[in-house]
Amino acid sequence: WVTLLGDGACWIRQFFTERLAAFTHKELVLDWYHLVKKCYGLASMFCRGRKAKAALMGRVIPLLWRGQVDDALAQLDSYRPESRSPDRLDDLINYLTARKPYILNYKERRAHRIYIGSGHAEKANDLIVSRRQKHQGMHWSETTADGLAALKTLVLNDAWDLYWLQRMVLPLAVPA
Repeated sequence: WVTLLGDGACWIRQFFTERLAAFTHKELVLDWYHLVKKCYGLASMFCRGRKAKAALMGRVIPLLWRGQVDDALAQLDSYRPESRSPDRLDDLINYLTARKPYILNYKERRAHRIYIGSGHAEKANDLIVSRRQKHQGMHWSETTADGLAALKTLVLNDAWDLYWLQRMVLPLAVPA
């Protein structure tokens, strides 16, 4: 089973549909943190003040938490007469509509201790890439950055000796 947690970027959805097509058991989950951040960010652009934004998001966010995207979209659409920027409201509606298949019941997933966010992956990126490669004056090509990330991954997975003694790399995923 492959679970891909994404921040909503188009390239992640494309990667999921194209590159993971061979996997029969897979899911793409829109990261809860990024979903909420996007909603509040766009709501700031079309709501008439903080109280209006808090009231609207107070209705929309709990619906999204339960995976009720259609109900959240209806709430947003009903706000249209009050919107100060219908274009930004449409941006949020279009964002949610395009990502509807990846907005799951976060409440249920949390209750079953299933991932709803990409915090672990982002921490892994911090450990593998950022701490080593983002120092002042450093420049990396894609090839050397990938190579360094692969070596750091070996260290973090306690597979350094396995690789150097037997030239064996632990698999990242096993297709079903």
